Amino acid sequence: MRPFSKLKGRRILVEVPELKKSALQLTEKDEEAIMADAMKLWSKLTLYAVGDKVEDLNEGDVVYITTEALQRAEKVEIEGSIKLMLSEGDVALVW
Repeated sequence: MRPFSKLKGRRILVEVPELKKSALQLTEKDEEAIMADAMKLWSKLTLYAVGDKVEDLNEGDVVYITTEALQRAEKVEIEGSIKLMLSEGDVALVW
C-alpha cells in the first residue's frame, strides 16, 4: 500500500539505490555531489510507482534511465526515503 492515493499523468517514481552513509557530517551540497557521482553508475533502477496515464511500464519494472535525466529529476521524500520523479519518456531500457 502506497502512502499516496495516485500518481498522476505520465510520471514515474524510481527507487534510489542506498548510498553509503559517511561518518562525517556532510553539507547538503556535498551530499548532492555524491549522489550526482553515484547516478553515473546506476544502470538498473526499480520503478516504485507509475502514473495513471502510463501504459507500457509497471511498478517493479527494472529500467535504465540516462544520467542526464536522473540529474534533472525531482527528488521526493516518501516514508523517509528519496524517490526520483521523472517522465515515462526518460526510460531508455526495460530489463
